[in-house]
Amino acid sequence: MLLRMGEWLGALAWALGIRRSVALDGLRRAFPALSDSEQRNIGRASYLQLGRSLVEILLPPKGSALASAVAFPDWDVYEAALARGRGVVFAVAHFGNFELIARAAVRRGMKLSLIVRFLGDALGRRLVAGRLRSGIRLLPERASTGAAVAVLRRGEVLAIPVDQNMRPSRGIFVDFFGEKACTTPAPAVFALRCGAPILTAIPFRRPDGTHVVRMRGPFTTALAGHAAVEDLTRQLNRALEDEVRAHPDHWFWVHRRWKTRPE
Repeated sequence: MLLRMGEWLGALAWALGIRRSVALDGLRRAFPALSDSEQRNIGRASYLQLGRSLVEILLPPKGSALASAVAFPDWDVYEAALARGRGVVFAVAHFGNFELIARAAVRRGMKLSLIVRFLGDALGRRLVAGRLRSGIRLLPERASTGAAVAVLRRGEVLAIPVDQNMRPSRGIFVDFFGEKACTTPAPAVFALRCGAPILTAIPFRRPDGTHVVRMRGPFTTALAGHAAVEDLTRQLNRALEDEVRAHPDHWFWVHRRWKTRPE
């Protein structure tokens, strides 16, 4: 019933045109070969998906209900990376119910710190409160280098979103769906600095409404210096692109991913 309510909210937001032009612009960039109607169908489906996720975040399952709602079939990939003793960097994305899987991972024992942007609106404050209650540690997007390095040196997990548009001074341009996208190099920088393996964690919603989290990696490079950072960042963008192609309705199309352009 709650998921149906979320779908209704998502459908209403689409019908009202809330950031619909932004979503369609992104879909045209990513899938230029699709017809307008096919792009609009994906866009509307992504709004329904967002609505479901919003309801799950505002009224989240707890305890055993949360454990049964999120499955981690690749948990051994994470444990093998953690066993190296250098911490783990997770490149995450606004994909599926990314909020819920973080809480489920902490419940399974993951010591998770998340680098986040400031959220000052009412919904943002509620999200922050929910993260803190669940045991997620939050690090500010700016001036958190020392704290982030400390997380990895303690052998814990550092999660960084990689699908947000960056300013030129804070990002590097790598391909995403064949078009240059200004992308944070932070996962590569921290991993190389601390010798930590990099993984991705991407959740999908199953037909019964529950979630399964796919983990990929570790991502490696034979290069050094800035070339290594660029190579790893390109690999992460390519991995996310593969997931978006497989489940296009799961990604956060309402974000202006290609806003910053190269000179």
